[in-house]
Amino acid sequence: MSEQTSLDTFRQAFADFSDKTTSVYVPRPAVEVGGEKWRILRKNVIDAVEKHAPDAAFIKERLENFELADFRANGIALFEDKQNRRMAHLNSRPVASITTGEHAFILPLLADYQSRKTHWVLFVTKDEPKLFLYQGGNVKDMTDRLDAPKYRSVEARRHVQDDVFFHSGSRGSARNSDGRSVYHALGAGQDEERDKTDGAFYEEIANAVDDALPPQTETLHIIGEEGTVGHFAKVMAPGRFDIVQHHAGGADAVEQHIKDAFSDEPVGDGKLPEGKSLPDLQDAARAGQLGTLYLPLESALLEEMHDQADEHLKFREFGHDSEEAQQNRTTVLALENGADISWYAAHDHNAVAEIRADLRW
Repeated sequence: MSEQTSLDTFRQAFADFSDKTTSVYVPRPAVEVGGEKWRILRKNVIDAVEKHAPDAAFIKERLENFELADFRANGIALFEDKQNRRMAHLNSRPVASITTGEHAFILPLLADYQSRKTHWVLFVTKDEPKLFLYQGGNVKDMTDRLDAPKYRSVEARRHVQDDVFFHSGSRGSARNSDGRSVYHALGAGQDEERDKTDGAFYEEIANAVDDALPPQTETLHIIGEEGTVGHFAKVMAPGRFDIVQHHAGGADAVEQHIKDAFSDEPVGDGKLPEGKSLPDLQDAARAGQLGTLYLPLESALLEEMHDQADEHLKFREFGHDSEEAQQNRTTVLALENGADISWYAAHDHNAVAEIRADLRW
């Protein structure tokens, strides 16, 4: 799916939300400690929603019933106005935050949706498949999200006896008969039986991956030994992901193999237009004058993935006059009027982190 198609899909998803929307972002705790961190964070979030948006029944109900195991990645976003409701899963961890009486606060979700530096990677092996998230040079093991079987459990369910007919019989004279079972294979040799077991194993992994990844995920990278990866890719081919194969065996070095696979990923963002004041850009966005809006990654309110991530137990509130709300308002207006969106890293350009734009006239 092209980036432009993704942006159009995103635009349509929020087309009907009003400027009286409540938006809530919740990160998955980096340190889980038996779920205690999540229980603390969830209570803080629900209290903040009760305080600032007591009528947000959909958001409160989802939060009250949302468990740590329900996180499909590293965060969730919830949106609600009187007529519309939406929930989304984020690959990256967002800042815990809330806005009320505003346009849907889409900046973190938009950045996550369009991210070019986040990749889901499945390590396929007959021992035990593993799921990883690659982001900005870091690899995080997300296998706890993957409800996939081990090969030997599938093999046990498809024991060779399923395809073999046994009967009791005698061999030689009655004196030498030992009553051992005699069997006849019903057209299934060992190689064919192994292929059937492989196919069942790969099908179960494919279903588990489909359940584990966020809905906005379009591409799945598969890494492992060449034959194993190739066979699994054939099983996954009819699914919802674009499949990219990487051939590298060895479970001990899989995280390094993943880093190597993305070592040539481009980081350049092109030339930036000159900066303009935010009020001027907002007026231009409202008038449909913006062709492309350039947003600094600092506005995304997403954090790079690392094990020492702050738990964000302090819930942030973005008021109507805050810079974050104004940037979001400009972005929503630009999208409504057909503008393209491009994220850039200010430090790569020796630039100030600010919204910039190409104008249509």
